[in-house]
Amino acid sequence: VGSEMCIRDRLETVQLTLVITSADEINLTAVKQVEKGIDSFEAIGQLVAMEAKETDWGPQIMSLGGVKAIGNTFWALYVNGSMSMVGAKDVILLTDTFVRLNLETF
Repeated sequence: VGSEMCIRDRLETVQLTLVITSADEINLTAVKQVEKGIDSFEAIGQLVAMEAKETDWGPQIMSLGGVKAIGNTFWALYVNGSMSMVGAKDVILLTDTFVRLNLETF
């Protein structure tokens, strides 16, 4: 019974691979075990200095590692190689996940 309790209490984690790119401004890669079930917005905030603003659709990432999205640029979110159709707050980390944020122009 003692060992079963120990296993149940142990935090389940998944591996997050985070890549942040913006031309010649920033190229950061981090790999970390994060709590299974948290959203990618929270996980990104654990790995890199981030500023965000609240919008009607949830938080919008405005700055990563000191690089700001200004004018007609934005931090595009890719999850496992595909552009995400939802915001970082709605990407729930249930399995090992590759997240890339790239500063892009619209």
